[in-house]
Amino acid sequence: MKKLMSLLVALLMLINCAALAEEWTDEQVLAEENAFLTQEELELYLNVLTGDALAFGVDHAETDPETGVTAITYAGNARLLIADEELSETSAVLGATLNEMQEDLRGIHLGESLADVLSVYPNDNPDLYGTRYDAALYVNDERPEATVGYILRDGQRVSEVTHLIFTWEDDRVIRSGVTYTFDQDMVSGIEIFGLDAAVEESAALEEIGNVAIMQENTEYSAYPVSVYGGDLTAFDESDLTFGGLDFLQLTPESAAAVLGQPQVDDWMEDSTGEYLRTQEWEAVSIVFLYNGQRKFQQVDSLTVYDDVIEGPRAVRIDDTMDSVMNRFLHGQNTQLENGIALYGDGVTAPYGVLAYAEVTATVTYALTTQVGSTVIWQLTFQDGTLLNYRMLLR
Repeated sequence: MKKLMSLLVALLMLINCAALAEEWTDEQVLAEENAFLTQEELELYLNVLTGDALAFGVDHAETDPETGVTAITYAGNARLLIADEELSETSAVLGATLNEMQEDLRGIHLGESLADVLSVYPNDNPDLYGTRYDAALYVNDERPEATVGYILRDGQRVSEVTHLIFTWEDDRVIRSGVTYTFDQDMVSGIEIFGLDAAVEESAALEEIGNVAIMQENTEYSAYPVSVYGGDLTAFDESDLTFGGLDFLQLTPESAAAVLGQPQVDDWMEDSTGEYLRTQEWEAVSIVFLYNGQRKFQQVDSLTVYDDVIEGPRAVRIDDTMDSVMNRFLHGQNTQLENGIALYGDGVTAPYGVLAYAEVTATVTYALTTQVGSTVIWQLTFQDGTLLNYRMLLR
């Protein structure tokens, strides 16, 4: 019975959201897709959500005795903040949190991609140049209303996209906006906030200035991604410098400069009379090749077991298989004996091959260097996420 009721609520939500979306368009309150956000746009959209909540009925309401703001929950997990104790058509709506059935003011739903969100707002920084932790999208300071957009991230993984509006009203500045949160580059939350949030002018100017400073940072950028894949480049020699390491030139000394002193340092003579030197750090293992006189020759392999460094094109342990593959050339999808060719023939480098086993999947990329050696990069996925990867020089 509970399952049936949930399905009915979901169906009603879809029907109602479609009707409200039509109303939203008919009233021409939906801004151009990449126009600057305005406080008026937020207010008009929140008024539409008021009708949404009234249509479904309030599931729960709780008023903060100090602020007088009431949190309204409806349609399962959608949420409104209002300046009254009870919701009505004339309630002043101050903010909202959307659920999986709702479309936001720019047509975005939970589960859509980072690219989808970036495409419906202004963006002066399509390559997302910035630091490893943030990047500015734009600054539009045209008082009495100024708008800024920026992202927060941990390397390639974006956690938030925020668009802020600062509206000068008499002796105060209203700070409002919308924040999209992400999990593996997919929208996991949408929050509209701040229509009651007044800040000092100095604080507003400081925050606008901070985003302007972000625009000057160019030390880190995002890698292009593509679901289609034919517009991307294959795994190539430029990808062999990553995480502070240069794989082709890697030595015990250069590895220690980045990773610190190894916890394990073992030597083993192989059947050819050469020596393999294995050094291990937390979640990283590197094997170096020496000749019979223990003279260093080259790196043999590098294995990463945990999220301690960014690999080629910022690939990290626990990334999803789709997010990894969408950074490299793919789309050929030819069936081979050893798997599915993403590009190439799966035998002679360059190539990319996807292969499935009983509980894991493996993606293997191969390239030929300028001096004629071959690099093979093998990534192992379990339950759709990257478990470990190994790179070999042959």
